[in-house]
Amino acid sequence: MRIVAVSGSPRKNGNTDLILKEALSSAKEEGAEISLIRICDYELKPCSACASCFETKKCIIDDDCEKLYGELVAADGIILGSPSYFQGVTAQMKIFIDRIGYLGLARGRNDFAGKVGGVIAVARRSGVASTCSQMLALLTAMRITIPGGGRVFAIAREKGEVMKDKEGVETAKYLGKMLVKLAKTRSE
Repeated sequence: MRIVAVSGSPRKNGNTDLILKEALSSAKEEGAEISLIRICDYELKPCSACASCFETKKCIIDDDCEKLYGELVAADGIILGSPSYFQGVTAQMKIFIDRIGYLGLARGRNDFAGKVGGVIAVARRSGVASTCSQMLALLTAMRITIPGGGRVFAIAREKGEVMKDKEGVETAKYLGKMLVKLAKTRSE
């Protein structure tokens, strides 16, 4: 059982990373292997909309997209996390959504069918709902099952402040726990 969290934050060990780690620690307590992927640690270029992936089932852009795709395929559960930048995901997460999404569609959406997933958005005041919606769109397009409680809102601005959002932290922990439980029932 493996749960992977993908952080779209450009700020290392910022609020998004911290709350994703809370979800992952809860998943680990349930027996899962865990890993945190930071998009900023990879080279990921924007989609060029060439559509060659629909013919070849491969992306022609030379970067880390295939590596990231493979990490997700190897997981049983996926958590996407992003801070809200002007009511939406970060540029890094948007590139991730476009590239992983198109490649998944080009390959028939079967690589992720049966996996479980959820999303976490962090904002200073507003934007968590629209940010979550953008990430949920990728999960549903890829046929990933989202449990009740699969959408987490957290409020924070200054680095580390998210840990003061008790409800946000608790719902992130609940998400990690539920993903493992749901993934186990799907693998039986």
